[in-house]
Amino acid sequence: MKTSDIHDVAIVGAGPAGLSAAYELIRTGFTPLVLERTPAVGDVWRNHYDGLRLNSGRFFSALPGSKFPLSAGGWPSRDEVVSLLETFPARGGFTVQTGIEVEKVSHDRERDIWLITSNDNRQFESRAVVIAAGANRIPIIPEWEGKNTFTGTIIHSSQFKSAQDYAGKHVLVVGSGNSAAEIASRLAKYADSVTMSVRTPPQILPKSIYGIPLIGIGVWTRYLPRALVDGLLNFLRRTMIGDLSVYGLPSPTISMSKQYAINNVVPILYGPFIDDVRSGRIKIVGPVQKISGGTVEVLSTVESALNGDQATTTLQPDIIVAGTGFRTGFPELIQVPGITDEKGRSKISGDQEFKGAPRLYFIGQINPLSGQLREIRLEAGRIARKLDKQLRAK
Repeated sequence: MKTSDIHDVAIVGAGPAGLSAAYELIRTGFTPLVLERTPAVGDVWRNHYDGLRLNSGRFFSALPGSKFPLSAGGWPSRDEVVSLLETFPARGGFTVQTGIEVEKVSHDRERDIWLITSNDNRQFESRAVVIAAGANRIPIIPEWEGKNTFTGTIIHSSQFKSAQDYAGKHVLVVGSGNSAAEIASRLAKYADSVTMSVRTPPQILPKSIYGIPLIGIGVWTRYLPRALVDGLLNFLRRTMIGDLSVYGLPSPTISMSKQYAINNVVPILYGPFIDDVRSGRIKIVGPVQKISGGTVEVLSTVESALNGDQATTTLQPDIIVAGTGFRTGFPELIQVPGITDEKGRSKISGDQEFKGAPRLYFIGQINPLSGQLREIRLEAGRIARKLDKQLRAK
């Protein structure tokens, strides 16, 4: 089924990135078609775990025309983010079509328009497309040896809701990203035991420095040489976090900028995690080797994985929470050869262009130390200005 109108701009995704792009496009005089796969605006954030707060702080998390109120405090909560998002369309003067799962975005070269096809075979036509579907689209749970024999429960971190649900359980959290660390720390208050399986030593930094969010430092150092910034961050880690190797978390073997380039993972900023590791409420082990029934075999330490040591230990968790990341799904979604890298990430962001993909832009795909929401705000304005020139000229 094909829609009859050719839209000026279609936006795929109505999270913070898509809503920000729509707001800025309205300001330039366009009425974008905004498509969202979930039943309601704000659903992705609405389904995040209890207690979640923004690490970027209230000031640095403002979106176009949408600042958090003073009542949100220094670190807005999940529910305050949801409130901001669900009221965004009304404040911006646009609508969002929800419940539309976009399956394919392709370019019709003869007509020079974009075709957006949903999984129920609806097709929308547009002169330009903004991909605002988050990079964290498809959860990844590794295919550990014996995974299907596990007698307990395996969930992805995106399915985790409330730590209280795991009271009295033995939980294994796999991963070393910010979400895995915060989930492990929240579980430590209720679960009988919490073990964290780590493959790569994580970057750990303070959430704020003398009341200033770390994001603020990221903003001020954004355009400094990488080596200088890495040196500053390493200094902050040493002086404000300290050496955690005795607790099973050795210092990272590569700089933060290189580690981010490899896996696009921001440093752990959740302060209580450090206290929980030091107190033993969270036990650190190496990566998972195999699963057999109710037993999970892991390398004994993180150093084991780094040094090739095969010494293992066994655990008997009731629950495995896989904080093991996501894949974008962009290679299947965007029908443009070469526009994604080997990890499926878009090669362009903001108002950058890709040869063979006229008027196709990505927003919200990078998460720099200066803050993803701040980056989205800046990208939305740049994309709207670029499309204003292109579409009016066309």
